[in-house]
Amino acid sequence: MEKTNGNAKIRGAARAQAAVEALSYGAFFMLMFVGAIGIFLQLQSQDLSRAEYSYAQQIAYGFADHIYVTSIAGTGFVQTVSMPNDLLGRNYNLTISRPSDAIGAAQMETGFVYVDWVSPDGRVSSVSAPTITASYEFANSEGISANDMRFVVIKSGIGRFNVSNVGGKIKISKA
Repeated sequence: MEKTNGNAKIRGAARAQAAVEALSYGAFFMLMFVGAIGIFLQLQSQDLSRAEYSYAQQIAYGFADHIYVTSIAGTGFVQTVSMPNDLLGRNYNLTISRPSDAIGAAQMETGFVYVDWVSPDGRVSSVSAPTITASYEFANSEGISANDMRFVVIKSGIGRFNVSNVGGKIKISKA
């Protein structure tokens, strides 16, 4: 027959309970830590999205200003414009709406400059800025093209290009 000490059983039970409590606390704090990291990453993603939209809006409004200045400066005015190579590491397109021959520039009051890019989640994002609707010409070259004769599309990475006023028409060409 085996003899046991009652105090030893109590001490062993207390140690086992302490180990279970320590594991419970550890699991709770680990869960809280993982949750905090998840919230932090979500906030960081939202900040990146806001930064992309803000930077794209700067590009759109900046280019709309170039078109406006070229238009009001009159015939013969030429300015060289530099486009950022990317939008926070993403390729983008700059699209300028232009009147078709059927509509005519005099009938349209506002055109738009669009900046389009693919966001990290695979969604196509876009911002726009209003601009005057002058008649546009373009030199079809690498990075500059027309889309169904109502839009001029400039791809990111083109670097520098000229925006000029030729007889009242805004001409966009590679510099």
